[in-house]
Amino acid sequence: MKLVDFLQGKWMGHPLHAAMVHVPVGLWLGAAILDLAVVAGVTNEAVPRLALYAALIGTVVALLAIPPGVADWSGIKREKPAWKLGLYHMVLNSAALLVWFANLGLRFGADAAITGPVWMTSCAGAVLVIASGYIGSRMVFDQGTSIARESKKKWRAIAEREGATLPEEK
Repeated sequence: MKLVDFLQGKWMGHPLHAAMVHVPVGLWLGAAILDLAVVAGVTNEAVPRLALYAALIGTVVALLAIPPGVADWSGIKREKPAWKLGLYHMVLNSAALLVWFANLGLRFGADAAITGPVWMTSCAGAVLVIASGYIGSRMVFDQGTSIARESKKKWRAIAEREGATLPEEK
């Protein structure tokens, strides 16, 4: 099996990137919500520690999701709208990852306390990952990226019958 086939998840019959990205998105948003709880007055010392672990595990899994994402994107022709969406998605995800790296550095420097800079980077990271996730969903649902690799005509007909927005066929 080729590396690109492995990274695209062909061995499991499902795009690998799409299967992995829910973990960092959920954990990063969870970390931001836990930080909000602390800012709002929750004093349980386990909450900031849990937010630290959520941010850390989310960052590790995000790093693991990069190669499958790049493998999926590399299969898109440059003239397709999904290629440009993928570029924006990648830039926003890169920015989110950098913000969460900074967030982790701040957390470790503050012994997991939720300081102003930790809270600000949590908010910024959450906004970036939500925006990027929206663009990623546009790639899949509007452009059909990584959908119907095996039988494009069959799945296009099903999508068309169900009223999905479809890109023009070339």
